[in-house]
Amino acid sequence: MKSFIGLVPAVGVAALFAGCALRQIQGGIQPPVVMPETSSFVGVRSWTNVDATTKDLLYAVYPSAVTQGTIDVYSYPQGALEGQITGLNGPGGDCSDKKGNVYVTDVEPSGNEVVEFAHGGTQPIRTLSVPSGKNPYSCAVDPTTGDLAVTNYGNTAGDGASLLIYRNARGQPKSYTDPQFLNYAYCTYDNSGDLFVDGKYPGGYEVPIFGEVPRRAKSIETINLNYEIGWISSLQWDGKYLAVGQGVKPYIFQFLIAGTSGNRVGSTQLNDATWLEQFVLAGKRVVAVNIFFHDRYEYEYDILLYNYPQGGDSTERIGYDIGGGDISSVALSRKKRSVH
Repeated sequence: MKSFIGLVPAVGVAALFAGCALRQIQGGIQPPVVMPETSSFVGVRSWTNVDATTKDLLYAVYPSAVTQGTIDVYSYPQGALEGQITGLNGPGGDCSDKKGNVYVTDVEPSGNEVVEFAHGGTQPIRTLSVPSGKNPYSCAVDPTTGDLAVTNYGNTAGDGASLLIYRNARGQPKSYTDPQFLNYAYCTYDNSGDLFVDGKYPGGYEVPIFGEVPRRAKSIETINLNYEIGWISSLQWDGKYLAVGQGVKPYIFQFLIAGTSGNRVGSTQLNDATWLEQFVLAGKRVVAVNIFFHDRYEYEYDILLYNYPQGGDSTERIGYDIGGGDISSVALSRKKRSVH
């Protein structure tokens, strides 16, 4: 499983779920059967509907061997299956820019890379090499410059861990490291181009650490939050606050960042989620990757939509199919708006 959970000892997940009495999740949108148009990527069949580019699209990354590293593309918020990208070796995280282009981190035998796709497209329009590090994990795009940030998780000892920034999402990246980080997991930009990152602290089991690379800064500054997060699960900027996900007992906490301090000012409870794997904010909604038990010993993945910041019970369910494989990440790609 190419996920934050999958990169830490599996006993943690087993212990979490073993004691849970799960409430059955009902309703939601089931993707209809769609006759695909075909294209190819690395000789493997990929497809999208002809009108997919006219819709907002949700890209869900399935990294496991069961699905052979695919990305399902759903209309948003309708949840209809609009296409599938196949042929990637080990996709892990994805993100999008203002143009609707989608970036996917990919672990390849020949070298790690970031693959860029146009909105609704199945063919790569650009590939960026990850020159060093192990396990490229997540990404984010600076809304002010188009710079692309990528986290290298590294291994369990922290070897190869780094934070990379590609200027204008091109060329070779600048690498950032900090001895207080053992691993780098998720990242996000605020509206001013400041980059936030989380990861693991080397001094304790699953102890999270948070940092910021202010715009034009040359190093990572550690941020001290006044509330302890249990099992980190993604970062997003909600327009005013840093939104930090908590995997176990799923919440999204809002922090007001001032200098190197973060003060909790709000929280969003995701009532019917079991484990918050990753999330993305879409205006007044949260799109959350959820892990839950299908039976006593097997856990499954689905995508749940919630009102933000109210939270509560999910309003929609997308992409669930028993045995359908792991989901490690979702990204929202907006269609191009007409200018009048």
